[in-house]
Amino acid sequence: MLLASFAVLAGLPVIAAAVGRPDFVTLGSQVCIMAIAAAGLDLLMGRTGLPSFGQAAWFGLGGYTVAILAAHAGDGSLPGWVTGAWFAWPAAILVPAVLALGIGALCLRTTGISFIMITLAFAQMFFFLLVALKAYGGDDGLSMRRRNALP
Repeated sequence: MLLASFAVLAGLPVIAAAVGRPDFVTLGSQVCIMAIAAAGLDLLMGRTGLPSFGQAAWFGLGGYTVAILAAHAGDGSLPGWVTGAWFAWPAAILVPAVLALGIGALCLRTTGISFIMITLAFAQMFFFLLVALKAYGGDDGLSMRRRNALP
């Protein structure tokens, strides 16, 4: 079943082109992104039993990492290759992981309702930090004009 799912996902661009619906690729990408977020939530709550209100912060930081790289490559302050998937995707994993290492070490010193509240507090701090950055869209968020390029 897992192998069949991977085969369908790998063949999605070809299938979408064959049926004349290129928007299926965007839909499939969004489904995969939400599945990664759900798997992270399952790992946190289902496996460790730690209820958290802050998991969306890491999801958002990865997205903002890719979008900020694309914005700077678009205005010429960074070379164009930083928007390639081979650079942007690992950066989207590394930036939240480094921040989560420090913040997680602090959060894991608490339990129960204190853990829930400190994760919520850090998530809100990241939210308000990104909303305050007017150069990156502020309240409206940051849009990307094109997809990351794969060879």
